[in-house]
Amino acid sequence: MAGMFLLIILIYDWKLITLMTFGGLLFAYLAVLFTDGSVKYTYFQLEYIPVFLFALVGGIICNHKRQMASQTKISLLQSLSGSVAHEMRNPLNSIINAMGSVQSILPEKPDNASKTSDYTLSRSGLISLHNVVEESSDTVLRANKIIDSILAGMQGKSVDPGTFRRTSVKNSIQTAISTFSYSTPEDRQLVKNLTKNDFDFFGDKDLLIYVLFNLIKNALYYKNKPGFKLEVSTENGSVLNAIRIFDTGPGIPASKRDKIFDSFFTSGKKGGVGLGLAFCKRVITALGGTITCDSKEHEWTEFTIYLPHYTSKESELLKKEVLRTKNILLADNNPANRVLAEKYFKEWPCRVEQTENGTQTLSLLSRKKFDLILLSLEIPIVKADDVARRIREGSLSMSKAGDTHKETPIVGISSHHDPEHKESALSAGMNRYIELPLTREHIRSFFEDYFFTEKKPVNYSASLFLRNKNVLVVDDNQTSRKFMSIILERMGAITGQAQNGEEAIRSLEEKEYDIVFMDMEMPVLNGVDTTKMIREGKCFTTFKKHKEIPIIALTGNTDDENIALTKNSGMNDHLGKPVGREDLAVVLSTWLQK
Repeated sequence: MAGMFLLIILIYDWKLITLMTFGGLLFAYLAVLFTDGSVKYTYFQLEYIPVFLFALVGGIICNHKRQMASQTKISLLQSLSGSVAHEMRNPLNSIINAMGSVQSILPEKPDNASKTSDYTLSRSGLISLHNVVEESSDTVLRANKIIDSILAGMQGKSVDPGTFRRTSVKNSIQTAISTFSYSTPEDRQLVKNLTKNDFDFFGDKDLLIYVLFNLIKNALYYKNKPGFKLEVSTENGSVLNAIRIFDTGPGIPASKRDKIFDSFFTSGKKGGVGLGLAFCKRVITALGGTITCDSKEHEWTEFTIYLPHYTSKESELLKKEVLRTKNILLADNNPANRVLAEKYFKEWPCRVEQTENGTQTLSLLSRKKFDLILLSLEIPIVKADDVARRIREGSLSMSKAGDTHKETPIVGISSHHDPEHKESALSAGMNRYIELPLTREHIRSFFEDYFFTEKKPVNYSASLFLRNKNVLVVDDNQTSRKFMSIILERMGAITGQAQNGEEAIRSLEEKEYDIVFMDMEMPVLNGVDTTKMIREGKCFTTFKKHKEIPIIALTGNTDDENIALTKNSGMNDHLGKPVGREDLAVVLSTWLQK
């Protein structure tokens, strides 16, 4: 029996185990027959048969389950790596194309013999350069979001509705078709955009674009079929609006259409991992819609995405999910106004807190992050205009840079119908002015404007805070250090570099720095351990600001667990890689100003 169990452990193929077991019995019978001339079962007991069969069958079943679990894990990792690699390939190809565009716009690279010091770039060329950089940045950020969504799906998490906004389907389709990473220019000509009717939906534009990428990629796999064509169109319906992706590929057999949205199921494709359509279904379901497949074998296939109207019940439920995470501050010294406003806000699942004067308002804003501020122009002690100015200046003592209220919408409310009040409120930095009483329509318009509509980027003058400031960039990747230093120096900073934690500690000892950007994962000494050592200060003899100096984490993992890890180590804030210029400016202006 011990030998049988050893056989089962070493050989996981149940067919081979069975063959070897019964083959061994047969050869043993023949060996005894050859040596003794006959085979007798004098000492054989019938109880051996069920015992050994139980050991054989039970061992095979247990081993088979273990091997199946291992194989599933390997398949999952292969699928995950394939999906992430695909998402990396798209932005990398876009960046390669962008670099080619930049090179075509820039003047020719001078050789060593050239003595020319100044080169001219036209206005249109400068605009083109900025457009290329902005488009490349958007592509990289979109890829990061998709990779995060794939990883969240692998972990069984649902799509986060926090990024959902009012989105145009027509613009999304145009972006998907124009930015898709085609293998050849001829492939681009195969995709026909027949979109005529536009409609809005409540969801994430980048996720919808990724869904369209998958459907386009699947269809183009069969581009070599004679007469192949691929068409994308829209259709407005009374209950649901539709996006249709039609191709004249080989079609899908009826027996497989119900399975194509299952994870790890592939049909007719080599090298597929079976996650694309499963992810598409997951995204569209999260948007409150459905995705279906209709096909005629050997002739055509059509995928249809049904999305609810922007004003539908499904969209309203999604909006309420977004509002569950929102904190709203109502600052008003009139109890009647606060009671009425609270009544209307309670119809939505957002959280509302109240203050009665300017001092309370500033105190609460310095301790907690709010997503919308309703500020009465009549509050006492500290005037509303002064409160708004202090918010916009960022002079509040915030706990971390992510809690800044510089971008938080401020709505001024007043019972006085005076044009000077409105002008004063807007000049102080308020986004909007409303005359009391508040209504349900006012509340809904606040949500639509500030939570359900895509925000425009805010330009920060970080150079005001960076001039002559010393910034230490700690990262084991030389390219990351180089490009981040270029951005910081263009903002006016003086930069130093270190490739690991030990070099960072030596740099702080040798030179006075104002802020540190610390990579989390580095050899020799990682970012977490380095920060702990800096905060303890035992490794320094001359550097005295080890407890006060702002340390900003640079990390590719922006999940809650990693954010908590940076905070517990003593870091002040974090930035997700790749670092956007706007995000960098927000952190710098906040921490260096303090």
